[in-house]
Amino acid sequence: MPYTGLLVRDSLQDQGIVPSPGYPYTSPDIICVQQNTYANPAAVFGTTQSYASDPNQAVVAQQNNNFYVRARNLGTAAQGGAMYVYWSKASLLLTPNLWFNQPMTALLNKQPQNYVMLPSVPAGQIAVGAIPFNWTPPTISANDHFCLIGAVNTVPPYNWPPAQAPTFSSSDQFVLWVRNNQNICWRNLSLVTNPSAPQWDRLDSFANPWPTPMPMLVGVQCQNIPVGTTVQILCTALGINTAVVTTTPNQTIYSSGVTCPSGFNGQVETMARLQGGSWPTGAMLTTTVYVGMQASSPAAHLAHRFGEFEQHPSVVATKQLVRKATGASVNGVLVAIGNTATAYQPTA
Repeated sequence: MPYTGLLVRDSLQDQGIVPSPGYPYTSPDIICVQQNTYANPAAVFGTTQSYASDPNQAVVAQQNNNFYVRARNLGTAAQGGAMYVYWSKASLLLTPNLWFNQPMTALLNKQPQNYVMLPSVPAGQIAVGAIPFNWTPPTISANDHFCLIGAVNTVPPYNWPPAQAPTFSSSDQFVLWVRNNQNICWRNLSLVTNPSAPQWDRLDSFANPWPTPMPMLVGVQCQNIPVGTTVQILCTALGINTAVVTTTPNQTIYSSGVTCPSGFNGQVETMARLQGGSWPTGAMLTTTVYVGMQASSPAAHLAHRFGEFEQHPSVVATKQLVRKATGASVNGVLVAIGNTATAYQPTA
């Protein structure tokens, strides 16, 4: 059944397909403008040209930041809705318990509220909130970052917010919830404005809150990363330590496959160290966690297609871990369950 509500995108490639094929969580529809405000934000962010771009600026630490929101009407009649935005420390598994009780607020007539109204717009048009959300990030360590989650209350059954944070008894349930709800978007992209720093280092939390061990694989996608850069994936507690010197600007790197025990709560570290020079504009590192599931699992149809890497030793070994753990007769599948990214954005 096609989605007919207000679409808030996970990435510029997101067209509202249900279920979502699993885009990078780089939503261009939660827009940080730092301390700026606009008398007519629809004229700035509601144009076709703006909608085809990501106008975000880097979040400024320890200062108020303003965030405008927008959504596209995928229905056949005019509609609007209420948009909610939440924040969390960076995580590769953004279950609602991490962010549901951490809403941003907006000021309407000098009174704080935890939503911004998106005006009713005709089918196919873009609705932009008239006022911004306001948020001062809490102090965190230098290697930590933040993730943002947006949810829009639009046509039934896409009602938001629920009375309490949604819970899930398995990774299958969580993946299906994320992929089937196009009224929810995710922005797990940190913008770096210092091109001279020779090393990026990002810490992302990761947990297995479910009762069974979970085979998993971590991948890092390089985009416009200088050749000769050392990229490392590290999680000592799970036995992950993969370091590769890049030979192409858009290289993909995979960790070894491991089994994450039930109750695990730790961090995955992604590091990149330049051989020399500086980061080019558009340089980006995206870290993705893939979890193993049986081929008969409810979410197995969302298995990631690794293309030329389908026979990569780590990909094959992680699928074999699923078979061994479950006693199945065939290898399992790998489904992307979360990602975060770091990108270089030059200062104006």
